[in-house]
Amino acid sequence: MPKRPASSTRAFSDSRSFRPELHGVRGLAILLVVLFHIFGAGKVSGGIDVFLAITGFLATPSLLRRTGKTWRIDLTKRFSGLIRRLFIPLLPVLVAVGVAGIFLTPLSEQPQLYAELQASIFFYENWELINSQLTYDAAGPQTSPLQHIWSTSIQGQFHVAMTFLVMLVAFIATKAGLTKKSTLIGVLLIVSAASFGWAIHDTATSQASAYFSTFSRAWELTLPGVLGLVVGNIKLGPVTRGIMSWVGIALIVSCGFVLDGAALFPGPAALWPVLGVCLVLTAGKTRTRWGADRMLRKWPFQRIGDISYSLYLWHWPILIYTLAATGQGRADTQTAVFVLALSLVAGYLGKKFFEDGAANWKLAFPHPVRSLATGTTAVVSSFILASGALAFSEEELEATVIEFEESLVNADYPGAGAMMAPAYMVIEGRTPAPEKDILKVDVGWQREANLESPCIQRKDGTDPTSCQHPVADSGPLVIMAGSSHTGQWSAAIGELAEEYGWDLELYEKSGCLLTTDPEDNEAGIQVTPSCVEWNENVMATIAQRQPDLVITTGTTRLGTEPEMTSEGMVQAVDRITDMGIPVFLFRENPEQTEEWFYCIQEANGDAHTECGQDRDAFYSATIDEQGYPLDRPTIDMFDTSEYLCDNSECYGTVGNVYVLRDENHLSATFVNSARPFIEEQMRASYPELFNLPLMSYADEGIN
Repeated sequence: MPKRPASSTRAFSDSRSFRPELHGVRGLAILLVVLFHIFGAGKVSGGIDVFLAITGFLATPSLLRRTGKTWRIDLTKRFSGLIRRLFIPLLPVLVAVGVAGIFLTPLSEQPQLYAELQASIFFYENWELINSQLTYDAAGPQTSPLQHIWSTSIQGQFHVAMTFLVMLVAFIATKAGLTKKSTLIGVLLIVSAASFGWAIHDTATSQASAYFSTFSRAWELTLPGVLGLVVGNIKLGPVTRGIMSWVGIALIVSCGFVLDGAALFPGPAALWPVLGVCLVLTAGKTRTRWGADRMLRKWPFQRIGDISYSLYLWHWPILIYTLAATGQGRADTQTAVFVLALSLVAGYLGKKFFEDGAANWKLAFPHPVRSLATGTTAVVSSFILASGALAFSEEELEATVIEFEESLVNADYPGAGAMMAPAYMVIEGRTPAPEKDILKVDVGWQREANLESPCIQRKDGTDPTSCQHPVADSGPLVIMAGSSHTGQWSAAIGELAEEYGWDLELYEKSGCLLTTDPEDNEAGIQVTPSCVEWNENVMATIAQRQPDLVITTGTTRLGTEPEMTSEGMVQAVDRITDMGIPVFLFRENPEQTEEWFYCIQEANGDAHTECGQDRDAFYSATIDEQGYPLDRPTIDMFDTSEYLCDNSECYGTVGNVYVLRDENHLSATFVNSARPFIEEQMRASYPELFNLPLMSYADEGIN
């Protein structure tokens, strides 16, 4: 009987032998990540999504195989292996970041840095970023050097959770007489569908937190995990595999050029890179001369794949600290090339000495039990050290803030008063206040209130939570309501509330103006569904409580440059005044431009007011001429431009005081310097809230 001809279609080889095309995809993905981070100006490559998918594809069938003929997995061997593979290469990065942070991270940001060190040690950095309300940011000197650990944390969480999930499914399947593999596939499909559905919802309602969320990202691991379980049964011809491989590569490479992943992921748009890598993984070895796997087996992709994990861990802190050391907002070409070269060297050394060296040190890791004990000791010890650094940095920051507050002299640091000072008054230039080390936490009383008991509503929250002033808690009720651009004025309003006996409460929601604007509005303002609901709840609270005054933002730059007032913002004020409640508004303030940033880095007190930018870029000529659109005697607006700008320019430092504490929020020191002018205007409009006679601070120049 003649032999049957070999079939032209072959099943994917699911053996545990080394797969060079998969290794090459890993190299391609990390190369895209690094290049986009360094040269991409904040664009997301999609390479991280490829990494997540590969993790799910490889780990899921591996875990099922570990159960053997039972349902148990050797947890000692499993977790000791995870510590060696994931934590040991990460440890030197965390040590380097912690040490460098002492010298390159401002004191005001060090507590957050060491809190992230703690989170990175136990692989919950993504949740730390969410809880700290930090968003995914392009590389810059103010970006966290540990931001990139969010994806490593999700991978660590997946490895732990999937270990127990596979054991549970295997146990149930064994007891029920079902096949473990089929049962696991069914469970993972359900998990994938639930996670993908949540990702769609979470991305639409709170994309900033969804980007880092384990629940929104889980499908990017579990769906490829299903593929890893069934790929051995997929039979495809060489031509089909070859086409699939190139389509997959095209999707992976094009992702960062076609999609704005920072704004769209992990919603449906993330299918683009995930589908791409799944096509490449399914194609496997194409057995053609033109398949993409032949390219992926080439030396560059293989060598980059070798160092992919260490390269990923090291490149981001190298980039961030290089920007901090050079004072650049973004890396120029020369700096970018330097960062890339140094990152490749660090990736090679990390692979050689930690992935291949320390992680396989026989004295420390001779067998699983000793390995787990050694690894656990290293993890716990690192966490204790990070906790000590966190406590020390918090104490140092508090002491520095107290010292600054005690040493500040208004005559030397008039801030807003410099713009009102008479011509004959000479104000000498001094090093701007506060010190850069504490500038970022120069916020006001609501910061401590929120740390003690969270009262500022998060981006996805809708309840009208409020921050009660710690001292001003009785008397005429004054409510501040709106975004952080309303809350930034609470320092000065808090001083007034203490002095004149008001009950001051702040209703603040991140990124949410006090407005009736819907999600789809003509002004182009980003209004999320949670913002719409929060506004309705706050309006109901105002109607119920009937405060003596409501304070909010009168204009915004969220929809356009320069500032504008949307129809919904005006309607919100109109509704409040219809309740018989007066409204005091603050005009929007400028934001930090790239030129402004560089100028401030070099500001040394040559003049008391420095770093000018074109006033017309921030302030509307229409509002200059016509004022607030709603003309009512109970509405008054504080014109911030009078204290930040002259006729042509707005300044980064005014009266020897830094105007901004970050990219777009006023420093509390500057806000407090404007207090006498705020008081003068408020007392003229709402005399019933004050018990002292009216006087003109402008006549005296400064306080």
